[in-house]
Amino acid sequence: MTAHLAMAEGAPGPTLVLGADEVPDYDEELAEALCEARRVLRAGGRGEVLKFALVRPSRHPFFDLEYRFVQGLAGREDGFAFDSACGHSLLAAVAAWGRGGTVRVRTRAPGGTGAVVCEQAADGSYTVHFLPAMPRPAELLPTGRPRDVLITADGVHRVSLVRFANPYVFVDARDLGLEGRSALFAAGAADFGRLQRLRGAAQSLLGLSAGGALPKIAVVAAGRAGRLVVRSLTEPGWHPSFAMTGLTCLAAAAAIDGTVPYRLARAAGCPPHALLVETPGGLATVTATVTGAPDSRLARVSVPGKRVRVLERHVALPWRTHATA
Repeated sequence: MTAHLAMAEGAPGPTLVLGADEVPDYDEELAEALCEARRVLRAGGRGEVLKFALVRPSRHPFFDLEYRFVQGLAGREDGFAFDSACGHSLLAAVAAWGRGGTVRVRTRAPGGTGAVVCEQAADGSYTVHFLPAMPRPAELLPTGRPRDVLITADGVHRVSLVRFANPYVFVDARDLGLEGRSALFAAGAADFGRLQRLRGAAQSLLGLSAGGALPKIAVVAAGRAGRLVVRSLTEPGWHPSFAMTGLTCLAAAAAIDGTVPYRLARAAGCPPHALLVETPGGLATVTATVTGAPDSRLARVSVPGKRVRVLERHVALPWRTHATA
């Protein structure tokens, strides 16, 4: 079994990168194989691994690598989510694959395939370009509205629901009574619980599985001149920085008139389609490339300066090879 452990800076935990041709392709059988992997990892002191990347050389002439992501659920060794994406895990997979330079990745995700290009610089860092199928920005709004109302036991909240890479719920920090960067980064268990209840309301509105990992939740505030401040949830708690898919979705949302990120980016004086984002893990930059009027479309979202470490190669996983052909 080909297996490596790698971790991108800013990720909540490492990713186990597996050869896609050596594990089952169907979700039910794949879950059984990944359960076995989690048992072996936990026995070896690696129980924190909840992210799994399945990779193979691409058979498509336009791509180098094919990639699929699976999220393990905390507290449930047999629990997995097959419906989400993870940019940090994709970058871990590229690094573990061992090819430098530019790597063109064909991603397998719910609803079809996508394209990501990872460009490695001379200093070893990556710029990751997410290439959507040129949607109009408004097409990224699953309800067709830039803002929606979610009602929970905590009250009424006006949020933005945006779907790019992963579906996200963007909440204005002031709506939660969190004024400023310090208050947002100091938020604890009570606010975490409120956001989980917001996730539940969003799941009901979007028709997603209750108790699942989607949609993601991010709280946004206008920071000092030219910056946004963001904090988000992950599996199983507060994210130590911010997901790469969250950065890309935030940039896409900030390009859509009327959304929570759009209004806060304008209030903070952020340049159009370019965001400097403060997270608990430090500063991040993301840019959205939007074609001109009258038919504006989202062409690319790019995240520069990402780094990744391969923690361990050839992780021992004593199981049989699965035939997938």
